[in-house]
Amino acid sequence: MRRLTFPGLLALAALLACGGGGGGTSGPAPAPSPVYATSLSYTDPGGSGFRWLRNSSLSTAGKLVLDLTGPTGQSGQGVAFILSTDATKVAWAPPSAQGLVENLAFSLGTTTPVLVGKDAGQGTLQGAVFQKSGMQSFGQPLARVCLQLKAGTVAVNAPVAITFVSGNTLATGGTAVGFTAAVGTCVAQ
Repeated sequence: MRRLTFPGLLALAALLACGGGGGGTSGPAPAPSPVYATSLSYTDPGGSGFRWLRNSSLSTAGKLVLDLTGPTGQSGQGVAFILSTDATKVAWAPPSAQGLVENLAFSLGTTTPVLVGKDAGQGTLQGAVFQKSGMQSFGQPLARVCLQLKAGTVAVNAPVAITFVSGNTLATGGTAVGFTAAVGTCVAQ
């Protein structure tokens, strides 16, 4: 039998302390980076009444522009509406220099036009567009709003709720009439 010398014992101890020269386990693998959405996909609602339709010429990947279109055969002096959405995923943004709500059909006049777009917080948007006299056909785009995706916060394929809370039209004689508007489906991609 061969005897180990002191340097040989040190080498053997070092080899055993290191786990025998390989085969050891490494630390846990790093968690994969989350994949965030970079665009909003919107499917228009069906039907022929009041509805929010995607404006394909103005929408971009992270910006969804919606036009409120009314039913053919009806008319009035304006519309008022409340929309809500998930403020952790998207924010209301101005579709134009007019503000958070853009007028598309009504003759607002030059003195004190009635055009309101207010972010009421927590994802709620209040909008109103009225003309002082005369009637406009509702069977056309009436008002425009815009949602901006909050970059780096929304998972891919997460639904983005957009809800029509309430609405009113102003009919002949100044009578307010309630209406509902269909909203499509929105998904972050």
